Amino acid sequence: MSLEAWEDTVYVSGLPKDVTEARLIQYFSKIGILKDDKKSREKGKKKIWIYKDKATGEPKGDATVTYEDVNGAKAAVEWFNGAKFDDCDNTISVSIAERKIPTAYAGGNYGGGRGGGRGRGR
Repeated sequence: MSLEAWEDTVYVSGLPKDVTEARLIQYFSKIGILKDDKKSREKGKKKIWIYKDKATGEPKGDATVTYEDVNGAKAAVEWFNGAKFDDCDNTISVSIAERKIPTAYAGGNYGGGRGGGRGRGR
């Protein structure tokens, strides 16, 4: 796996555990226009992801926030990295988000292809 930068998205850590989408929108929209989540059925919902603990479902204190353009994300990193979040004592870390992308494998049979000739009139 290799990493690919999401130029229009920032990764935020150090958030309070009770952070909400509304608080993230209010805070991060100060620096640029947040992107609408086109996959959502809610009209006007912003593209924000709050990471949650798989066992408890509680927020972990990390999130991604997507801006309409690259400049908004870059400005958010410059402006908010190392700043206090909202009205609490949490100092947040803000960086350009990265995602894992699969790398091409060289040779070998790792599945794929077609199975044997079972069940096709034989």
